[in-house]
Amino acid sequence: MKIIGIDPGISATGYGILEDGMVTNYGTIRPKKGKTYTKLSEICKKIEGLISSNKPDLAVLEKVFHKKNIQSLLRSSELRGAIILTLANKNIKIVEFAPAQIKLAITGNGRASKQQVRYFVERTMLQNNKKVSSDAIDALAIAYTGVRKMHFQETLLN
Repeated sequence: MKIIGIDPGISATGYGILEDGMVTNYGTIRPKKGKTYTKLSEICKKIEGLISSNKPDLAVLEKVFHKKNIQSLLRSSELRGAIILTLANKNIKIVEFAPAQIKLAITGNGRASKQQVRYFVERTMLQNNKKVSSDAIDALAIAYTGVRKMHFQETLLN
């Protein structure tokens, strides 16, 4: 199964693609400066390209969480909505997880730090490649959570 994890961010959106639990692609989409709607469009077009070239079976996103800056929360919500629409239009199944669920799946601790998540992803998935953006690291962690949950569901069904 091929899974794309997406960490939506209006200035940097991370993505990570796993096939049968192995990393096949990852990176960060950094839209040009400009109006929010042009950034949304650029990010969604790049995600469409990733879908076309990688053909994922499942997309995993982090659920939006409360941020102190309401403007940032609104932009994040707009971006998540645009990404969800892009995925739905491509008939990609979507699963969402809360940040604590992702941290729990990665480290065994739902209150783990970003550094602990990064450590796990770098050591186990990227063989110590430390030149990866935090957005791509988060996206790989999100995709890995999807792999773990799918494996758990398959185990329950068998």
